[in-house]
Amino acid sequence: MTSASAATFSTEVPFADLHDDFLRLTTEIGWCSVATVDGKGRPRTRILHVSWETGDGAPVGWVSTSRSPVKTAHLARNPYVSCGYWTPAHDAVFADCRARWAEDDASRRHAWTLVAAEARERGFDPYAVWRDGAHDPDFNVLRLDPWRIQITLADLARGETVASSRVWHAPA
Repeated sequence: MTSASAATFSTEVPFADLHDDFLRLTTEIGWCSVATVDGKGRPRTRILHVSWETGDGAPVGWVSTSRSPVKTAHLARNPYVSCGYWTPAHDAVFADCRARWAEDDASRRHAWTLVAAEARERGFDPYAVWRDGAHDPDFNVLRLDPWRIQITLADLARGETVASSRVWHAPA
């Protein structure tokens, strides 16, 4: 690694500069490691599938998930999560987000449309799990609003990753 690339770990960019790589990698990888924090400040990681969409210059993630006692307690104490995606080629996406349960009918229907479409594309019948679709009492939705996204694309030919690390922050 050269000293010039060591001096700059990442470059701040507008989301438009991350958009294509963000959607490509999160879609290709599919499963995401999502960490919450417990009441003592300790992280807890689980695997979830996030359906991402973009609009108004920023991404929004939708997760169909159970309201497990642990996840529910963690999010009640601290609504921030960290999402990580990684490929064996060392391409990585990290999305730090504010999470909240989406309980209104419009959000649940919207999330169902996205989640069900992705499930069918992957050969999975979402009605096998949620018989009543968006109205199923076991269909719970988390909305993720990122405040920071980092994408690192590996440059394996040079043995470096830091030169292509790009970061976006949501407007305050």
